[in-house]
Amino acid sequence: MLALRELQFAFREALLHGDAGAIMSSVRASGVAPARRIAVYRNNVFHNYSEALRAVYPVVERLVGEAFFAGAAHEYIVAHPSASGDLHDFGHGFGEFIDSFPPAETLPYLGDVACLEWFWHESFHAAERPPLSLERLGSVANESLDSLRFVLHPACRLLASRYPVGKIWSVNQPDWLGAKEVDLEADGAAHLLIHRDGFAVVIEPLANGEFEMLRAIARGEPLVRACELANAANPKFELGSFLRRMVESGAIVDFATFPS
Repeated sequence: MLALRELQFAFREALLHGDAGAIMSSVRASGVAPARRIAVYRNNVFHNYSEALRAVYPVVERLVGEAFFAGAAHEYIVAHPSASGDLHDFGHGFGEFIDSFPPAETLPYLGDVACLEWFWHESFHAAERPPLSLERLGSVANESLDSLRFVLHPACRLLASRYPVGKIWSVNQPDWLGAKEVDLEADGAAHLLIHRDGFAVVIEPLANGEFEMLRAIARGEPLVRACELANAANPKFELGSFLRRMVESGAIVDFATFPS
C-alpha cells in the first residue's frame, strides 16, 4: 500500500506522462476499468490546461494554427506542470518555452509575442490602485526631488523586443481592419508599456528614453538616476511632459522620498 505522498506522486505521473503502473492497484474499478478511470482524469487535465493556454495566447495560436498550438501546449503541460491552485497562474513561462521549442525556430518573434500576451493577461488581472494627483506631486520640496522614487501601477508591465511584437499583436486582433502585413526589419524593435485603463488593457509604444525611465522606476531607482538613464538613451527626453502623461494615464500611482 502506497503512502499518501507516494500515491500523490504516482497519480501525478499517471496524469502527466500516462505511466499508471504504480497507481493501478490503488484505483477501484466499480464498473469502470482503473486504466479507463485514469485516462478520463488525464484527458480532463490536458483539456483544461490546454484551454487555459488558448485563452491567454490567442495570437500565438492564430500565428501557428490550431494543430501546432495543440502540440506545443501538450509539450508545455508535460514539461511545466502547474505549481498553483489558481488556473490564472498557469502558462507564465510559455514564451520562454516557445523560444526553445524546435518546431518554432523559424518564427523567432513568437516567444516575444507570447510574452506580450502573458503581460496582457497579468495586467488585466492585477490589483487596482487609486490614481496619483498632480497636486500632491507638485507639493514635493525641491531639495527632495533627487531622492524621489516613483511607484508604478501593479498592472504595468514593460517589454523590449527586437521584433515589432506590438504591431504583430495588433494586426492579429479580430477587430483589426487595416493592412495585415508586418515587415520584421522595416517595422523594427518594440519598447512597450502594457497597462490598464479601467477594464481595458492598453499596449503603448514608448520611445527609448521613456522606456529606460520606466524600467528604472520599476527597479526602484531614484528620479535622478532614472533621468540619467533616460537621457543617455535619448538626449531629447522631456521629463515633465512624460511624468504628466504617466500620472494622468494611471501608470504612475505613488511616490516616496528617501534620504540620499
